[in-house]
Amino acid sequence: MRTTSNKLSALLTVGVVLVAALACGKVEQKAQWPSSKKIAGKEQGLSHISNIVVDDKFAYVIIGGTVADANAGTNGLRKVDLATGAVTSLDDGKQSPQAEEGGLAIDDKYVYWKAGGSIQRILKEGGTSETIVSENVGMGIDLAVDNERVYWTNHGYYSPNTPAVPSPVYSVIKTGGKAEIFVDQQMVPHDVAVDHKFVYWCTPSSVLRKPKSGGEPFVIFQANEKEGVDSLSVYKGDVYFGFRAAGASRWALRKLATSSTEPQMTKTVATKYSTKPIAFDGDNVYFFDEDGLTADVLCRTTINGGNIDRLDSGYSGGTIAVGKNGVYFGTLDDVMMIGK
Repeated sequence: MRTTSNKLSALLTVGVVLVAALACGKVEQKAQWPSSKKIAGKEQGLSHISNIVVDDKFAYVIIGGTVADANAGTNGLRKVDLATGAVTSLDDGKQSPQAEEGGLAIDDKYVYWKAGGSIQRILKEGGTSETIVSENVGMGIDLAVDNERVYWTNHGYYSPNTPAVPSPVYSVIKTGGKAEIFVDQQMVPHDVAVDHKFVYWCTPSSVLRKPKSGGEPFVIFQANEKEGVDSLSVYKGDVYFGFRAAGASRWALRKLATSSTEPQMTKTVATKYSTKPIAFDGDNVYFFDEDGLTADVLCRTTINGGNIDRLDSGYSGGTIAVGKNGVYFGTLDDVMMIGK
């Protein structure tokens, strides 16, 4: 979802919504997820939710990212109590947060996020944020954390007549330090993920991995020049990613084993998939499908594919995470929850 072509689509969609808002005074919306429960929203100071991660008690969300949000004070990192909906500010947003998914992660103690031209972290209970790294952090990044390091890619934005050039996957120790090149010369790297042994990322036409201990990157899936690859996740020893066949207008959700040495041995999990983040729980995967130009359907299937359950639908889903009691997702200014 964070390739240049999808950024163009996202910008066009935002443009349509903004034009409608200016013309009508407000954005006309479809029913807001009638089967889901609203946890918190604009009434608690949320606006333009672009990222969400959860633990057992809280959701951590990035909000804002626009000039209007900066002026209104609705920029930055917020903590949402999943039981009460109470919202706590962890960051004032003076360093503009990343206004799209990809730049947020948590571990047991800290929240990590992209703010301004740096990657920050802060204790979950709050306090003063720390700058982890401020070099080689682009406008839009995808990041992942493990026990020792933060990994990120500068995925870039659509820019007419500007050719893509190779760029690195970076890493830095979690306590902060100098940015290091984990692997160099990748063509539009994005959607970085980690497990206990490897770091994974994708380009517009391939899925790659490299051992954390070093060595050469290995292509575990290669599309041809007329096909597309996007939106990578790792779960239970498998890599999940969006795949668009040559000449197709829709994406599918595919997977292959992280240990695969046969780059084309993939399995289709869902034949229709909107290239937005996905979430896992047990043997289930949750994902969004399209329901018109500006609406989405929250879907569930098993990690091996099969029947697709359409759980709910409404206006503009996108970022998603699974918690102890349900599936949580952001939709414009609201944090929503639906039971598993």
